[in-house]
Amino acid sequence: MLYEDDDLIFIGEAMSPGIMDVNIKTAKQWREYLKTGGKTGPHFCINPLNGIPSQKKNGDGTTLRGDANVKTYRYCLIEFDCIDRESQIKFFSAIKLPIRALIDSGNRSIHALIDVQKLATVQTADDWQYHVKGRLYDQILAPMGIDAACSNPARLSRLPGHYRTENQAWQRLLWLSPEGRPILC
Repeated sequence: MLYEDDDLIFIGEAMSPGIMDVNIKTAKQWREYLKTGGKTGPHFCINPLNGIPSQKKNGDGTTLRGDANVKTYRYCLIEFDCIDRESQIKFFSAIKLPIRALIDSGNRSIHALIDVQKLATVQTADDWQYHVKGRLYDQILAPMGIDAACSNPARLSRLPGHYRTENQAWQRLLWLSPEGRPILC
């Protein structure tokens, strides 16, 4: 399981504001909602949120789903926009990172959730900036062609099970590893 029962998770449209009990709910509430056929937006925030309003980066009001709202720095997102899907699968099969999930975006990219806690102790925004943004993305992944815009902790990924009408394709879960390990081919 990727999330604990009481983790607050955003699921919704990319530009939707976070609203408690509407598109920010506990993982347990989301599981129950989805089991009963509930419909959601196509995105989810990869890291649990704290439910406390914080200042938006642009200074224009507050938000519940920005980087300053991340409660637990658990995952980072890796995706390519510049190589074909087969090459992406080969990359994720070869790289020795603790991959928790691979998600087919229903378009050109595959999203990988990487367990950052298996790489370093990441408990604060400063830890994230140093270990994840600075060392992992800037020094290792960006030079390999990974989309560096995905290096923030409140990054959205595609929610498996959502149908993208514009592409006539499903967003699908391709790989799930409870312990977070490299893919074995």
